[in-house]
Order: sequence, then C-alpha cells, then structure tokens
Amino acid sequence: MELKRGKEKQKQENKDLHWNMAWCFAGLVLLLVLSGLILPDKKMSDEENRMLTTFPRPSIENIRNKEYMSELEDYVSDQFAFRDLWIRLKVRCDLLTGKREFNGVFLGKRKYLMQNPVGIDEKNTQENLEAMNQFQERNEELLMNTLIVPNAAYIMKDYLPLGAPVRDQSQDMKYIKKQLSDAIGCIDVTEVLRQHADEGLYYKTDHHWTTRGAAYGFNTAAKQMEIEGAVSDYNIYTVTTDFSGTLASRSGYHKAKDTVEVYEPENLEFRYLVSDSDNEERRPTLYDRKALEGKDKYQVFFGGNHAMVDIVTTNDKGRRLLIFKDSYANCFAPFLIPYYDEIVMIDARYYYDNIQTLVDNKRITDVLFLYNMDTFLNDNSLADVLAGA
Repeated sequence: MELKRGKEKQKQENKDLHWNMAWCFAGLVLLLVLSGLILPDKKMSDEENRMLTTFPRPSIENIRNKEYMSELEDYVSDQFAFRDLWIRLKVRCDLLTGKREFNGVFLGKRKYLMQNPVGIDEKNTQENLEAMNQFQERNEELLMNTLIVPNAAYIMKDYLPLGAPVRDQSQDMKYIKKQLSDAIGCIDVTEVLRQHADEGLYYKTDHHWTTRGAAYGFNTAAKQMEIEGAVSDYNIYTVTTDFSGTLASRSGYHKAKDTVEVYEPENLEFRYLVSDSDNEERRPTLYDRKALEGKDKYQVFFGGNHAMVDIVTTNDKGRRLLIFKDSYANCFAPFLIPYYDEIVMIDARYYYDNIQTLVDNKRITDVLFLYNMDTFLNDNSLADVLAGA
C-alpha cells in the first residue's frame, strides 16, 4: 500500500515538474514576444558591424513576388530580442560539440578566424578584367600594375580546422594573369606572404591583412612599380591592442583580440596633406584617432573607405599615382607616400564621376589596382567606373 502511494506521489511530482517546465517555457516565449514589441528596433548592430533590417512596408507587388515575406523573415531575425546574447550562447554550445565553423567563418589554430573564400563570379570578374584592359589601351603612357591579395584561409591553410575546404586561389591568380593585358603588370604577393605566414600577416578577428602583411606586400611590389630606394626600416607604433573585427562579429566568437600597428619610415623627410570626398578640409595625417574609440578600429586608416582620397605631398618625384582599391589598400597606401608627389585613391563602390577627367586633371603617371581576392572576383563596380571613363 505504501509502495503504491509512493509511486503515485512520484508520478504527481513528475507531472508537476513537467507543468512547471511548460509554464516556464511559455513565460520565456511570452517575455521574448513582449520584449520584441516593447523594445525599439535597432538600426545598427555594433556586434556585427552592419545595418539591421527594418520593418518592411507591404505592397501588392512585394507580396505577390514573395519579397515581403523574405524581408519580414530577415526583419524578425535581425530584431529578435537579445539576439547578440543568443548568438554567443549558440557559439559556446557549438564549441562544446566540437564545431569549428560559424556562419561561414572557420575557427583555426591560435584562435584565428578565417572566412571561407566565396569563389568567383565569372561574369563580374571578366567585366573587371576587360574594363582594365580597355582603360590601359586608352592610357598607354601610364605605368599600370595590379596587386590582388589572397585571403588568409589560403595563405594560412595550415591553421584551418581539419577537413575545412580551401579554395585554391593560385588558380584564380593564374586566371587573372591570363586574361589581363601584358601591358598591366601583375604583382603576386602569395609566396612572400606564405613564407612569413606565422608572423601575424592577417588579423585574428578581421578579414583584412595587418600592417605587417602590407609591409611585406609593399617590399614585393616596389620593384614592379619602379620604386627606387624603397625604405625597409620603419618606426612601428601600436595604436590599439583591443581590436575585434568583422569576423568576430560575423561568427559570434570573441575569445581573441588584435593589435593594430602603424609604420612610419625612418630617415625620410617629407610632409603631406590628406583630404577625402567626405571631408574636403585638408589634414596632415592619414590616421583617424577617433576610430580607436569605436567598434571598427581598422578605420584608424583614413577614417575608413571614401569614394576618393587625395594625398598631396612635398615630394618632387614627378610621379602621381592613382589607386583603384578596396579597404585592403587603406593600410598599404602609407608605404607609397614617400615616392609620389600625389596619390589619389578611388573606391569604385562609391565613386560616380568621370575617371578619365580625373586622370587628365591630376596628370596621373602611374596606376595601381589593389584589391582583396574576394572583392575582385565578385564586385563589378570597378568595371562600371572604368567603363564610364
């Protein structure tokens, strides 16, 4: 009899536990729903360093073509209550199960985060290369070179988790060289970056190469760019040891921090003034210290990306350089300043003026196309700008 009552008591306790768990779960769901309704929408994610989706406006057209439901799904995902907390919790759970890939980002040795190269958009790449060749034909007197920087996942593939897929970007480089006019020099920094891969040539938490990586790139590029007497000795200054970049934001893994360094050549006397399309006031520095107070500390170089940056120097070399670039050029350009009277940097993603007019007005003598491999193989804004010349 007592045994029967004990079983019934245990059964009732289990039933009560299940009900309590159900009520707790329902309460949590209700709390999340109410939080989503009460909390204002966020426009920007500091954690992911990107703009978040806002509530879409329905229309007959976007409902009919199903765009509205897709946008609504993105909105719910981006504005989900305590989203950053859930992302971090998921990453921790994934790590416990041995997972080493988070949202297209691999966690490698020494806490290196490396994005999986996205591959090639053949149409956009072909358009870029054809536009470059045509631009060279219209400006045969200019010394032109291209420098396409491989991704960390290719250069540092030994750091990747076992079995992680690695795109062979040497084949991409061969394709670029084959399609590119012989009149445009192709600077390949792959080998030098591989030789020094253990020296911190890429950030652990960000997709950019470091200033040290850019220094090795410049030393390789100098001869091809006909730069004589290139400096090899620099004063190196650490501007922050607390950088957490785009890959940390994208993956949700925040167990590493990066150091950002600035290199200044020794024993060279020159001055310069910098202006950009977002700030016409000339300033005697390449660096934006305010960026060190924000999330994206890589923006210390030039304050980030601008449609155009103009650097006028006190040099008297008779050479003026035009750089078509993405953000990989931002930490590379400082190495070039001692060797040109003026450097103009164009980010084709934001530039809409006539490029030939700029070449003529600025009396450009040299051109450098400097891109990360992923950007060059997929973004066709360069072709658009060159075609509008």
